Amino acid sequence: MTKGFFPKKDEMTDNERELLQDEAIVLHVRHWQTADKYVVCFTKKYGKLRFIAYGARYVKNVQGRLLQPFACVNIEVQQGQKIDKLRSCELVRLPQAFDMQQMAYGAVAAELTAVLTEDREPQEELYALLKETLATLTKRNPRLVVLSFAIKLLGLTGFAPQLSHCVGCGRKLEEKDEAWFSPLQGGALCADCRAAYAGEGLEPCGGGTRRLWQWLEQLDFAKPAPFAVRGGDLMALERLLYKFIFFQTDKQLNSLNFLNQMRL
Repeated sequence: MTKGFFPKKDEMTDNERELLQDEAIVLHVRHWQTADKYVVCFTKKYGKLRFIAYGARYVKNVQGRLLQPFACVNIEVQQGQKIDKLRSCELVRLPQAFDMQQMAYGAVAAELTAVLTEDREPQEELYALLKETLATLTKRNPRLVVLSFAIKLLGLTGFAPQLSHCVGCGRKLEEKDEAWFSPLQGGALCADCRAAYAGEGLEPCGGGTRRLWQWLEQLDFAKPAPFAVRGGDLMALERLLYKFIFFQTDKQLNSLNFLNQMRL
């Protein structure tokens, strides 16, 4: 066999590289160089994909106008030597008409999906959840919808914390039990174990907060079960949830910072 007869992987031509065709939800778009767009999306068959849409910022580029956050599109992406590139894009569904609050919560869901998933890890269940979440933002309380999405996302990506039992001693936690949440230990601590982890930035995680977490985890967006949400439990859950996500990703969520500014 002649040495060098077969090209190395990084020497393959565009025509020889695999084409990825799938339905996708656009998570993030930003300008790239002078006329291009850098796009992060989540697809039904391939999971998260990142690619460059060359020339997408030109006024006459129809495909570029379709690449907007929350849009549902059919894409054809060609694997590149360093980064993939868009070959074609067709509209499946325009982004919903969100108000400012709904858009802010949608951005949180999109950014959480981007930071908690790996490239090209197929998760069709997560794709369906993201699609349903964005569609529900205009029909239900967006704050609760995105909290439910975040909790379900942690479960689907393998990051879900332990709240039903103490991560220190393993004892089952009853609703009446006091408990605290440790991001480092990945779950709730009972009153007896709290002292041993006192320096870990513990958050209160009482029975009401744990029950709210469970309700949000099982929430059916189409037919939600009746549940009374107490403001104190809701704020406690948000604090420990987003603190835990920051611990897992070591990234400040830009969308969450924007949302907090809106509340102020």
